[in-house]
Amino acid sequence: MQLSKLAAALTLVIAGAAHADTSLLDASMYPTLVGTNGATIAGVSFASAAGNFIQKSQGGISGLGVTGGRTGDEIDIGETITLSWVAGLKITSFSVGLLFNGPEYGDWAEVAQVTAWYGQQQVGLGVLQVHATDNTIATFTGTGFGSVTNLAPAVDGGGGAWKVDNPFGDELITRLQFTALESTLCGTGYKTCNNQSDYVLSSVTAVPEPGTYAMLLAGLGALGFVAKRRKLKA
Repeated sequence: MQLSKLAAALTLVIAGAAHADTSLLDASMYPTLVGTNGATIAGVSFASAAGNFIQKSQGGISGLGVTGGRTGDEIDIGETITLSWVAGLKITSFSVGLLFNGPEYGDWAEVAQVTAWYGQQQVGLGVLQVHATDNTIATFTGTGFGSVTNLAPAVDGGGGAWKVDNPFGDELITRLQFTALESTLCGTGYKTCNNQSDYVLSSVTAVPEPGTYAMLLAGLGALGFVAKRRKLKA
């Protein structure tokens, strides 16, 4: 194939790949992580604290939690799940389950927090919380981005599942950390919380750093220039 045709073909492939979501975490990875406090899968490093990874399913929703804590099988206050990788990625979505607003299991107005870094610099901080009276509405605040979709209503015995799209805008990210925060309705006399906040992490998706493709396209352009000069000299 001529260099110009090869470059054109690669450009189309790269353009398509630049808009394709990549799974940083999905259900196929759970078995590798469960029972450990850290593992690397397809270039993504996973770490849990202060216990090991554990899988929990309810109401048709499944995700990863952390052993120990108040519940022993979800991400509780003081526990974390961290994902990290080398090249900057734009996070396109993440989803969580078993995040309720009460009175389910004494978990009033549970709060999930996700923090994003690029290298050592914190570039995003978001808080996900279910609406006080609507089991199918939640808000993601703190970054100015993020639209929330209900995947399963937050009802007794249900999945309480939520997907957050575009949580950090176009920020490039190399590390995410998920934890739970104490509900603002706990300890105020409004409601009594048995479990405080807890939930499971189900999935994370991203797209590659645009600069990676720009560098490759620049290299292709340089090759094309060299080939053209050689042809003119011939």
